[in-house]
Amino acid sequence: MVHEPAVVRRLCLYIDRFNPPYAGLIRNLISCCRECGISLRSAAPSSDHLKDFDVPESDSCDMAIVLGGDGTILRGMGYYRKLNIPVLGVNAGHLGFLAGVEQARIEETISRISEGDYYIDTNPVLRAEFPSEHAITAVNDFSINRSMIGGILHYNLYINSIEVAHIAGDGLVISTPFGSTAYSLSCGGPILDPGLPAILVVPICPHSLSLRPLVVSDESIISVEICDLRSTGPVVSRDGSPSGTLKSGEILKVTRGSGSCMSVRFHDEPDYYSRLGLKLGWGVRG
Repeated sequence: MVHEPAVVRRLCLYIDRFNPPYAGLIRNLISCCRECGISLRSAAPSSDHLKDFDVPESDSCDMAIVLGGDGTILRGMGYYRKLNIPVLGVNAGHLGFLAGVEQARIEETISRISEGDYYIDTNPVLRAEFPSEHAITAVNDFSINRSMIGGILHYNLYINSIEVAHIAGDGLVISTPFGSTAYSLSCGGPILDPGLPAILVVPICPHSLSLRPLVVSDESIISVEICDLRSTGPVVSRDGSPSGTLKSGEILKVTRGSGSCMSVRFHDEPDYYSRLGLKLGWGVRG
């Protein structure tokens, strides 16, 4: 879904404190914002690092800008999704698949958003509910990974309360179409068009060669029941960050979440399929 843009006057900067971009890029961004009449603020999680650049802390803004690689951009999307603020990703890392622009175009990009020359794309999110009824949300995916000391993981997979399989392996990835180019892809899952109303279910290193990834309706309820454990239970991660564990007999339920994640795009940037070929190196002859 595409939303109409507005002229940006307040921009909030998100960076990772443990892996910040180089100082010159931040100073260049500050200068570009000043020239375009944009007030730049710091996201609360980034304020410790950005106080050295005299950027005031505030999450009140028209748009957020994230400087970093895909991991940083993903964390920024997760943070601002809860605030209903669109995110512009600027690639200051390696692959930069989630980025809207490369850092070399930062000056042009700030000028364009100050004029409202962009659009907002939305992507669905996932919701996972633990047995305690505690719920978390993911932009890309949830993963259930066996403990390093727990041996092989045995679990039952249900779709809409119907048992699909008893699986032995390293775990499971449950992904949005948006996240299909991330962890699930490295586990052998397909790449899905971000507009598909679907959820991707990919076993991690299953011990049965007949098990294959599943693409199910985004109206489905996906339940994962943990079987008997030898030791420590599996870790549940959202978008790569550990968020809890499961015990024998416990069930994690995953559904499409409410709301969406908003990303800033430009009409003249490469479309999704062009980015696939460009970022994944498909045009390079092996």
